[in-house]
Amino acid sequence: MSITTVFFDVGNTLLTPAIAESEVIVQAAASLGAQVDPALVEQSMPLMYARYEELYEADDSFWADEGRASGIWVDLYEYLCGLLGIPELGPEVARIGYERFLDPDSWTLFDDVIPTLFALKSRRVSIGLISNWDHSLTSIIEGMGIRFYFDVVLASADVGLHKPQPEIFRLALHETEAFASETIHVGDHLQADVGGATAAGINPVLIDRDDRHPDGEGYIRITNLRDLIKHL
Repeated sequence: MSITTVFFDVGNTLLTPAIAESEVIVQAAASLGAQVDPALVEQSMPLMYARYEELYEADDSFWADEGRASGIWVDLYEYLCGLLGIPELGPEVARIGYERFLDPDSWTLFDDVIPTLFALKSRRVSIGLISNWDHSLTSIIEGMGIRFYFDVVLASADVGLHKPQPEIFRLALHETEAFASETIHVGDHLQADVGGATAAGINPVLIDRDDRHPDGEGYIRITNLRDLIKHL
């Protein structure tokens, strides 16, 4: 397989919060005069993300609209505040939490990202981003100093398309003048990334950093981006 182009998802693939979300929530609540148990917040985070998966399964089209894409995080943080027993503070905690993660300094790269991007560039491979994200994506990666690695950056809310729709992958192919059969897409979500790439005829790679998924048919599974290079 001769690969000329590699697309990446962003969250949990290249970037992770530099400060734990649970800590952001504790700080936000404290700024509003409420003391919450950090352990309870930590225990409640998986429930919040289970709620996200429910919403995503029911209607994933919110990622294609700026207002709804940014609003999903407000909804989730309000839901979390309900679990924490401070529902009345939900809107303000949600606003503070959401705005915190608009700041590039609130994100960090996994340690395998730069070596992998550098290796791809040295092989003259085109690189793109395809992410279910709101308008802040470009400013975040610019602020982190990595924009120059990417030949195309597609945030779902900016282009009115979302993963797993094959159309957003085809748009990236068009903008990079790449053939699907010579392209890999790397992401952490089975439906959005593996399913969407497959529907567009792109070779899917699942990045399974926590080693939660078994090897599956129809895609390559890796636990570290450095392992991607051997599949080019």
